[in-house]
Amino acid sequence: MNTYTKRGVHFAETSDFLNCSSVTLPKIPRYRAIADALINDIVKKKFSVGSALPAEAELCEQLKVSRHTVREGLRILEESGLIVRRQGSGSVVISDKPPVRYRQVVDSIEDLHQYGKESRLQLLKANETPVSQVMAARLGCASGTFCIELQALRSERGEHGEAGRPFALTHLYFPPQTPGRREKLLNPSSALPVLLALLDSRTLGRIEQTFEAVALDAVTAAQLNVTKNSPSLRASRTYYDRKGKLIAVAISLHRSDMFRYTTILKHESS
Repeated sequence: MNTYTKRGVHFAETSDFLNCSSVTLPKIPRYRAIADALINDIVKKKFSVGSALPAEAELCEQLKVSRHTVREGLRILEESGLIVRRQGSGSVVISDKPPVRYRQVVDSIEDLHQYGKESRLQLLKANETPVSQVMAARLGCASGTFCIELQALRSERGEHGEAGRPFALTHLYFPPQTPGRREKLLNPSSALPVLLALLDSRTLGRIEQTFEAVALDAVTAAQLNVTKNSPSLRASRTYYDRKGKLIAVAISLHRSDMFRYTTILKHESS
């Protein structure tokens, strides 16, 4: 492999780093292919923690792409927690751990809850608020009705159970509750146990869900440690018990670089 050193950075030539002319690449965006190649080199210690990546201009010249394409590729690395970009000093490697992608393979209600064991849920807020006309229709109540809203952050589960990088922000809305359950849901110390009990797969009858790609607003992006307008998968779910009674509506926004959702379709049994 032909290599050279520039500003102390060990960098493979284009033919070894990302030969777009002789290798048939998957039909993915060019910036994504560049990001994947850089991630691979970081994981293989070609760029060690603390070292600088080649400057944007060098990458543009080596890879024969525009500066915009290079910047989009570097953005993926930054949002994956592998590099930090500093004005005037380029991109510095801060981690060589590959980005974690939480993947839900779903064939049943039980599958939908499985990935919760591999992540950590943190309650951020519990309050009672008047719901919009749209949300009121979903909850089966009048517009402006005061309903309980919980906001929770789902993060990586560390080696010792501590919260790692956040990858999903969820807003949960409940129709009017009995006085006892209302008090528990509004109490930060009891809200999560009550929530988990209500959404236990053994008590659920069905879940209606829809997905769409959206850009994150500034507030949500900050909570997920990404930049404003970053792509996100929004999952909107309505939970019902076994008798068909609505339990809650949940709207979750996931970091696109850390989450993947897979469904399995089968023929109905005859």
